[in-house]
Amino acid sequence: MTTLATLSSTRSDSGARVLDFRQDFRRRGTPPRRKRKSFLLSLLRPLAMAVIVVALPAGLVYWVLNAPMFRLRTVHVSHAGGSSRRVAVSWVRQTLAPLQGRNLVRLSLADATARLQSNPWIEKVEIAKELPDGLRVKLAERRPVALLLSGQTLAYADTAGRPIAPVATPGELEEARKAGLLVVSFVRGPHPDGVGVAAALKVAAELGRVQPDWAAKLAQIEVLGEEDFRLRTDALPFPLLVTAGQVGPKVQRLVELLPELTQRYSRIEAVDLRFSRRIVVQPALTAPQAGGAGA
Repeated sequence: MTTLATLSSTRSDSGARVLDFRQDFRRRGTPPRRKRKSFLLSLLRPLAMAVIVVALPAGLVYWVLNAPMFRLRTVHVSHAGGSSRRVAVSWVRQTLAPLQGRNLVRLSLADATARLQSNPWIEKVEIAKELPDGLRVKLAERRPVALLLSGQTLAYADTAGRPIAPVATPGELEEARKAGLLVVSFVRGPHPDGVGVAAALKVAAELGRVQPDWAAKLAQIEVLGEEDFRLRTDALPFPLLVTAGQVGPKVQRLVELLPELTQRYSRIEAVDLRFSRRIVVQPALTAPQAGGAGA
C-alpha cells in the first residue's frame, strides 16, 4: 500500500505528475465574510471633507484679519512728474497717521484718499496696498499758472482758472512774482470754465513777443470781456487797453508814437489800442487851479 510520503512526491521518474493528497484532495474552505461598512463612518467622511474645505479657509481669513504682521506700519510717498513744492512728504504721513496700526487688508483706500484730498494742492491721488504692512501713495499736484485777484483776496489759480489756495504772506507773493505768475482780475467776474485766465496769459505772451521788457514787468491783467484786456506794466506810467490777437502791431505803433505823446501830455491816464485805425490817448485830468478854473 502506497504511503503518504510516496503520494506526496510531485513528479515520477517518467515525468508524469503525481497527485499530492494534501494539496489536491483537501477540502476547500468557505470564503471569508466581508465586513459591512459602518453607516456612521460613511457620514463622517463627507462631513470631515466639508470641515476641511470650509473651516481651513475661514481660519486663514481670520488669521489674516487679526495677525499683527498685517498692521499698517510704513507709508511710501512719491510725486508724479518729479519733486514736490507744495505737498510735503511729512504732511502726507502725518495725515495718514491715524490709520497706523490698522489691519491693511481691512483698510479702506477711499478713506485714505479722502484724507489726502483735503489738501487743495493735490489734484490726484493713487494709493495701493503693499502687503504685509505698507501703503504706496503717488500724488499729482495742481500747477499754478497765475494769481487770481478777487476783491482783496489773492489766490493761486490753475490752468482752468480755478482758485487753488490763497496767497497767505507777502513772502509768498514775492516768490510767486519771481516765478513769473501774473495777477489776473475780472471786471465782470471770472468765466465759469476759466477761459479768461487762459486768454489773459495768451495776451501776455503776445506782448512778450514784441516788447519783452514790458511783458517782464507786467503787474496785472484785467479781463474786461471775452477779448478785451487792460494791461498794467511797471515799464509804462499808464495801462494799455488791448484786444486779443491784435497786440503786436498796435504795440509797435505805440512805441513809434511814445516820444510825441510824452511831449504832448504831461500825464496819461490810459492808452486804448483796441480800435482798428487809431490809437486813443486819454490824458489825465489836472487838479483844479485857484479860483475854480480847471484845465
